[in-house]
Amino acid sequence: MTAKLRVNKLNFYLPEGVMNSYCQVMEKNTEKVLKLTQSSGTGSDKFKQAYQRFISVLRQHGDIEQALNEPVDLRALAIVLKTNNAFNIKLCENLFRKIDYIKPRPSSLLLEAIYSYYLKKYDKLSDLKSVEAWLRKSKEARGELDQNIGQILGGEGPKWLAESCHIQQIDFNACIERVGLNNYLSGRFLENAKNIYYLETLRQLEPGENHELLIEIQKKEVFESRYSEESLLGHEVLRILISKADSRQISDHWMNVIMAIAGDPRVSTRNERYIRWWSQISQNLIAKVRGWLSKLDLRLFLEALKDFSTHPGKEELKRMYPSRKRFLEGLLQQELVMDTRLFLTYEAERYIQKHYKMEHLPAYSIVDGGSPKPLVYIYLNDAHVIEGTHSCYFWVYERLAKSAAVFNYNKRKFTYRELTVGLNERMLVEQNKGCYAAIQHNGSWQMKAAIALKELGVDIDASMLLTKSDYQHYKFSGHL
Repeated sequence: MTAKLRVNKLNFYLPEGVMNSYCQVMEKNTEKVLKLTQSSGTGSDKFKQAYQRFISVLRQHGDIEQALNEPVDLRALAIVLKTNNAFNIKLCENLFRKIDYIKPRPSSLLLEAIYSYYLKKYDKLSDLKSVEAWLRKSKEARGELDQNIGQILGGEGPKWLAESCHIQQIDFNACIERVGLNNYLSGRFLENAKNIYYLETLRQLEPGENHELLIEIQKKEVFESRYSEESLLGHEVLRILISKADSRQISDHWMNVIMAIAGDPRVSTRNERYIRWWSQISQNLIAKVRGWLSKLDLRLFLEALKDFSTHPGKEELKRMYPSRKRFLEGLLQQELVMDTRLFLTYEAERYIQKHYKMEHLPAYSIVDGGSPKPLVYIYLNDAHVIEGTHSCYFWVYERLAKSAAVFNYNKRKFTYRELTVGLNERMLVEQNKGCYAAIQHNGSWQMKAAIALKELGVDIDASMLLTKSDYQHYKFSGHL
């Protein structure tokens, strides 16, 4: 059952022109506001002149500090900081000194413009510390320096923000809103914070585990973002992956990340990339990487050797390939290989680059000149070995002088002779002792090589290097 409510119609009469007086007052007040905006702030002629003067100085790459002389110039600076012309403005200690001289307590307009610019550019700023120091001082002067802003401007703001998400166990976007940064979503500050936020995911991966994040952190804009006052994000990624991985092996997914960020540490310590990345990584972690790269060097060498063996007319090389593969892999399996260096011909280089991304390859040198062949240098703690493809000898040295070509990381191209016969001749001259053995790859060459290494004190298990028949011969020759 529904009830109907009867309401009498209400008649309302508004006399014509009753609001005229109020409209006239509003029009007068509107005119006053328009005149006020034209004579002050960003609508005044004085501001427009200051703005154009400031823009002119920027375009001519002039001295910005000299263009600031009175408060209206600071308003011009604030407006320009929000435009595309801001890239020519260098926020530095001298500029802030001039701002403070003109107006010790900056306007909210200028303070917000510089704060917004700071969050937008962050690690791209040339003098980050000066910007943060001025913002802290100025926000405190205006009573705006709360605990969150103090942390944001504290020197490691993105790291603090990312860690706060994990400590408080809240979503990254929720954390942004909680600290009042939800209006600054497109800047480098939050990009850095999100990149650092990824690190916790990285820390939780099982050793060698694949994850889509591994692709993301290979991007230059990610691994070059700021992590702390001393480190980039890439430094922390390197420390996490290298520390977590097994010293004996690392997955290709993880190794690709390490190589994409820092490259091969087995280069000159004066190398620009070494200085930027590896100089900040501990030597024990670098040693692990060198071990993994030794395995990669030998794998690439064997791949190049296998490729050559498939060429027409290379039946002899094809026949020798399995024995060389068994011998070198046997050394790896026994964890005897301490270090390596790869030397490729241009032909071998083309093959390798065809099958691998350049940023994932280890450092290698080029063998050039007459009849070049790929080579690999192997350090076995008590012995040094030079192995090559084709008819190269298996060179064994008890020791090598520091001047040996294989230790020259400032040079990228070598002749085949420099690394083989020439190396032996140079050692004879410099240390009165050449190679311990130079073994041809024919007959029972593996047994001769095993004997030479054993005699030099390398603790080999010959059964992992030799064929069954050669190992029997090796045993009966009294070399166990």
